Amino acid sequence: MSDPVLKNEMIIQVREDQDVRLDVFLAGKVKNLSRSRIHDLILSGDIQVNNTQSKPSHRLKNHDTVMVKIPSTQTLDLVPEEMQLTLVYEDDYYLAVNKPQGVVVHPGAGNFQGTLVSGLLNYTENLSSVGGKMRPGLVHRLDKDTSGVLIVAKTDEAHWKLGKLFSDRQIYKEYRALVWGVPFPVSGVIEAALGRDSRNRKKIAVCDTGKFARSRYELIESYEIISHVKVIIETGRTHQIRVHMLSIGHPVVGDKIYGGGKRSFSSFGKKYSDLGKIVISRAERQMLHAYCIRFTHPFFNKEIEIVAPLAKDFVKITELLQKPMV
Repeated sequence: MSDPVLKNEMIIQVREDQDVRLDVFLAGKVKNLSRSRIHDLILSGDIQVNNTQSKPSHRLKNHDTVMVKIPSTQTLDLVPEEMQLTLVYEDDYYLAVNKPQGVVVHPGAGNFQGTLVSGLLNYTENLSSVGGKMRPGLVHRLDKDTSGVLIVAKTDEAHWKLGKLFSDRQIYKEYRALVWGVPFPVSGVIEAALGRDSRNRKKIAVCDTGKFARSRYELIESYEIISHVKVIIETGRTHQIRVHMLSIGHPVVGDKIYGGGKRSFSSFGKKYSDLGKIVISRAERQMLHAYCIRFTHPFFNKEIEIVAPLAKDFVKITELLQKPMV
């Protein structure tokens, strides 16, 4: 059988036990794609294994399905854009911003302007190239409607070293969330594998065939119908906190995709019912905030902690919840 010729989209079935890296496998299978181009497409999510974004180093197994999507060849140059960035950390190797909600991190389908990357390019020319042309400096990402701390690498070496800390789970990642109800017990561990929802490929779901995911949560304050919780993620799966909290019956407030956009208050009195309706009307996004990142600096060999103060909309809703109810 001849090697696949480059098309806009292709599906390659792994027919025998490979135990080979994804990037190496594709370099030997697909004509007219360089190794670096394959690497960039994997990082951008345009190359996936079993409908799941993977790493270039992912080891393929028998019966895996590799999906390759080649973006349009249109010329696209990232244009620096003036943007008010709130920096919460910076040194010669890294900088960190408190990303506002509603801002897409990097360019993608339908989002080529107004991204955080454009703002970063306006701020500095010193961004790593490891993530490819569309993701300069980005070692990790946050969803559009998740606010909070996002760390960026200035050099390729800094990128690789921090990326290894992420992959080795040596970075402490703490989030704050407002969730419906009061978790019981008030602290606990959620271990539930996550993968693409078989009924909606754009969503993530708890499934036996998914990837291992582990979250630790702790109640900060209860407001009867809503709780303010701390969530520490020990893995970094897509939509991990949103799906894990839904799985224990406490979806994130305002999360219209994972059950937090609407709520019934029939079991509560009128004052809580009215309060709940006010919160729903004011929560314009999932109330999830990346609060803190802590790690041993690869160059300074000392622990640093980066904290992003809570977003204004998050604070306003907690203040509303704290008001005496009559």
